[in-house]
Amino acid sequence: MVNQRTSQTSWRFIVFIVISLSAFAADLPQPQPVATLTLAARSTPDQGESTWATVTFLSETSIAVALCRQNCIDQGCSLFLIGWEGRTLRLFAQTHLFDSGAFIHPASEGQILAGWWQPSVLYSADLSTRRELPQHLSHISPSGRTVSESARGSWKLYRLTDRLEPLREGTGELQSISDEVVVIREGKAMRVESIDGKPLGSFSLRDEAWGDHAALLGNSKLYLDDCRRTVKVVDFYGRTQLAMHPRGGCDQGSRSSTDGKRLLFDVTSHKASGLVGVLEGFRTITSFGMVGAEDVNREDVRVFDTVTGASCFDWHRTFPSTYSRVRSAAISPSGKLVAIAAGDTLSIYRLPEVCGRK
Repeated sequence: MVNQRTSQTSWRFIVFIVISLSAFAADLPQPQPVATLTLAARSTPDQGESTWATVTFLSETSIAVALCRQNCIDQGCSLFLIGWEGRTLRLFAQTHLFDSGAFIHPASEGQILAGWWQPSVLYSADLSTRRELPQHLSHISPSGRTVSESARGSWKLYRLTDRLEPLREGTGELQSISDEVVVIREGKAMRVESIDGKPLGSFSLRDEAWGDHAALLGNSKLYLDDCRRTVKVVDFYGRTQLAMHPRGGCDQGSRSSTDGKRLLFDVTSHKASGLVGVLEGFRTITSFGMVGAEDVNREDVRVFDTVTGASCFDWHRTFPSTYSRVRSAAISPSGKLVAIAAGDTLSIYRLPEVCGRK
């Protein structure tokens, strides 16, 4: 009887702590934007709530945003071109010809490239024209001038102008590209080469899991992420320069400033507070991890300094449960600004010159 009473008391205490921590986390102050722009009135009318959002900096003063909205019948998407002028956001161009699920990237001569493992589309700088590219592009450099096409165990690189110009091809699994450097994985081996094939470094991973996702940070280092443990910043020979614990979950859309010194994580997850969270956790434990929520209702955007590991930005939001993994945040080329498209609003945040402590 005593043990049962003790167990009940312990359970109530755990529930109290969880609820208190949830309430405390909800009260943490959010970063405040320096400018906002509402896109709802300019979207395709009568399309319900936003179900897909993606945003990218085309330059330090130009931003592209794509929003898709769903009603009971169909889905409508819009692509916006927005200028950032001091403390003002201004719409320059818009088109309704956009496919849900496509990511957007800057391309040469002010063009916008949309796609990722699906037929890619190249938009003109003013969005007045678009044309489909014959290749399914798998990796795109930060500038959009270099792109790749991948097959199982092989890849091809192209220079993107007004057409795709072949550069080189090779074997292995392409991990990341810039206009100067490519990262290739074969089994446990990671190779870093110049765009024309000159070796720049190589190393062996400790196991098959580590480095499940690798990306260039500038042209001198890269980060490794297995989606379960610590994110590592390493040089081209695999020597660890920094270890970070930015979040749980996996973010295949991490993006950095041009120099690689600031890294943005945009992660969606399922979060439940208070008793609901406790009960979901209990259900997952008692089912040995076989039962868990598959939908998402929270987005966390964080920016870290890849030299010191300090946190530069920490923002989150909750929304009605959905199965769509948005990519609604981007960092500017200089690493000084973050753009977030939440719902129908684009917000710009200014990052500190020096990031805070870990």
